[in-house]
Amino acid sequence: MNNLTCTCLPRLDGVSAAELGRLFPEPSITAPLMSLLEESGVDGFDLSSIIVLKDDSPILFLPLFETRLDLSSFVEGWTKTVLKAAGRLIPSVFHPRILGVGMVEGEWSEIGIDPSIDENTLDRAIEMAFCALQTLAAERNSDIMAFYNFNQYSRLPEAIFKKFNRVKFRSCARLLIDFTSVEEYLNRLSRAARKDLRRKMRVAPEVRVLRSRTIAPFLDRIYCLYLETVARGPMALGRHNRLFFEKICERIPGAEYTLYFVQEELAAFNLLVVKQEAMVDQFFCMDYELGRKYNLYVLSWIENVRTCVERKIPLFYAGQGTEKTKAHLGASFIQSFILFKHRWNIFDRILVGQTAVVNKGLSHLGFWPAATSVAPNQPVPSPSGPKGP
Repeated sequence: MNNLTCTCLPRLDGVSAAELGRLFPEPSITAPLMSLLEESGVDGFDLSSIIVLKDDSPILFLPLFETRLDLSSFVEGWTKTVLKAAGRLIPSVFHPRILGVGMVEGEWSEIGIDPSIDENTLDRAIEMAFCALQTLAAERNSDIMAFYNFNQYSRLPEAIFKKFNRVKFRSCARLLIDFTSVEEYLNRLSRAARKDLRRKMRVAPEVRVLRSRTIAPFLDRIYCLYLETVARGPMALGRHNRLFFEKICERIPGAEYTLYFVQEELAAFNLLVVKQEAMVDQFFCMDYELGRKYNLYVLSWIENVRTCVERKIPLFYAGQGTEKTKAHLGASFIQSFILFKHRWNIFDRILVGQTAVVNKGLSHLGFWPAATSVAPNQPVPSPSGPKGP
């Protein structure tokens, strides 16, 4: 019988780089990203891992995070006051302690699986890891266990779905680059969208664009734009430290910045991972006033489309959120989901049995993205890995 052991480690990069690369093979960037996150940290999060070994060699890797989710931080006005009071009265509901499997920095999450192990061994490894996760949740008084931000490309074994409840989460936008020029791309859009983009692109001569992997002279401004963007966002989960943006181009293959200057002031940046099989949009952050005045999001989208065309990159993954805007720009979507178990079973039944009502209520209060009509998913190759919140 295979000798399997399971261990919990207080680090996200608890095995060697070579072993992480085997468990999270390219084109995924999860392996180097975990090492970077362990070094830079994420405010408000404790990072760790569960690893199953076969004869002392890792075969299953679960990246973990632990945090307290303060629901009042996502809203303003009277709702914030009410939820703060509710959090003091019923913290397990309104200020729950979460033990999550997945990546807080990620377009979508993955778990690491040795590609050479057989199905029976994988089933045993998953059962051991799940038992370890339950024990850890009990030891840390976690209110919720969750598999956060997974989708059809996350290599999540079917056995996990039988143990957790499932709700939809944000969708990841993607654009198939099956055209040979920006003009051809524009001509495929609706007449209204084409007219809107051409109008917004008129300011392009007033914006200077710089692509670079060396951003030391701009780092202070980049981090300031990031913090401002996070503060505006209704669904931000955690906050990166400055070191993350400083080191990412050194640590992540293909990472690069596109910088947008207005009158020589850095008004926006786009952090990308650019590989031959796909371009992945990690972050787009901008000065709100300048960004709106100079249509910087649209200009960055067109710049990314142009780069994909020029480099013959077949797919552009454009991130989560702002689904209506991205659908307007021709994107289709990959649905993500969260698997969860609350330690109080009654909340599981409410959230699962009344999903539509709960989602509508959360959307109205500002916790959840509003429902949008998106294009149906089509099978595509896996992208270069997850991206940012």
